[in-house]
Amino acid sequence: MKSLPKTPHYPQFPVGVHRNLAYNGTNLLHKEIRAPMLAFILTAIGVFFVTDTDDLIVLLLLWLAADSPRQRRSIILGQYLGIITLILVAWLVSRGVLHYNLASWTRFLGLVPLTLGSVGLYRWWRHRGQPALSPIVSHVVSLPLVWSLTIGNGGDNLSIYIPYFTHLDRPEFAGVLVIFLSMIGLWLFVSHQLARSTAATHFFARFGAWLSPLLFICVGLAILL
Repeated sequence: MKSLPKTPHYPQFPVGVHRNLAYNGTNLLHKEIRAPMLAFILTAIGVFFVTDTDDLIVLLLLWLAADSPRQRRSIILGQYLGIITLILVAWLVSRGVLHYNLASWTRFLGLVPLTLGSVGLYRWWRHRGQPALSPIVSHVVSLPLVWSLTIGNGGDNLSIYIPYFTHLDRPEFAGVLVIFLSMIGLWLFVSHQLARSTAATHFFARFGAWLSPLLFICVGLAILL
């Protein structure tokens, strides 16, 4: 008579051990999911930070020059529309829809702040004996101006956005878009808080009539060159 095959012997673990093994496996899975997601978020924040740090200076100047609620709304809308335009153009170029170098064209928008600053500086020079002279920038802060400044200052954005977006699929691009929009809000908040500081307000009231157009000239030259 043949003997029956022996039943394999499996180690017996207490119930608590099984629970710990299941918990550790789930925890490890969560860690494996969180690590790439965290790297993705930090990369998107880093890309925005590298490309839009110079926008803080322009936004600070615009906040200081704005003297009405309408102009302040124009700063917010113009900044959002400008960055969204750059993101959309970079996405289309990365997908092969657009094939020409837009960065070489956007730099000509530097003529806007350059002209504005030159006229303002000339105006200040002619009326420099008047202590109550307001900067010309205060009269022209508008949605088209803020949008053109953002686009003109975005040549470096396109040079980084395009290769970055090339490696993203649509869900990843949607995630990057959400992160970028959140960072725009943070940039607007930080620059507005800096502009509201007592030191910045007094400084602009004293030197803004000539310093504001001079800074616009510098921004225009930086975009053109």
